[in-house]
Amino acid sequence: MHKFLTVVSILFFPNLITRVLLNMLGHKIHAKSYIGFSLVPSRKIYMDAGARIGHFNVVQVDKILMRKESFIKTRNRIRGAMNLIMGVESVIANSNSIFRALSPITYGNGTLKLGRLALIVTKHNLDCTRSITIGDYTTIGGIRSQFWTHGYFHGPKGKERIRIDGEIIVRNNVYVGTGCIFNPGVEIAENINIGGGACISKSLQRPGMYVAQPLRYI
Repeated sequence: MHKFLTVVSILFFPNLITRVLLNMLGHKIHAKSYIGFSLVPSRKIYMDAGARIGHFNVVQVDKILMRKESFIKTRNRIRGAMNLIMGVESVIANSNSIFRALSPITYGNGTLKLGRLALIVTKHNLDCTRSITIGDYTTIGGIRSQFWTHGYFHGPKGKERIRIDGEIIVRNNVYVGTGCIFNPGVEIAENINIGGGACISKSLQRPGMYVAQPLRYI
């Protein structure tokens, strides 16, 4: 019922009335924040001054915490048993898919955390089976990068397989080019640039530029 009333408040009332109703339901929505025409059936919503959720988003998570001037733009799907924490002026731009399955497929707490001025641009896929951290001033650029926090190791015969889970951490001042793939458990140190199309299968600890396999003439 609480989530139903939250959705009704957002979809069917002007923004001023929406803020009042959401605060009455136990959410904490600043008078200078904004929620557009979006589905936000979340258990707890905290929005500081200037925080905005644009139109045509689905944000169905346990808890949303949006610091000053953070922004979820449009057509994003953010769903699952997790928390969404957005730092000051961080942005989830357009048409991104961020997901986490329900228990017992997942276990414990899962969080997507964006630091100050962190940016996830367009049409990226983030699997939050385990937590993902995007540091301060870090950009996930281009389109269609994939962050996978789970995978499987199959046995040599039959149906046996083992699931491998691992948190992904991308630290401060990192740029990720278009179409990169992150494997479970990797950590990216500060001051790193990753070229488009790279597959990040191990942690990167030395600052600098990393690119995929060079183009070869055959």
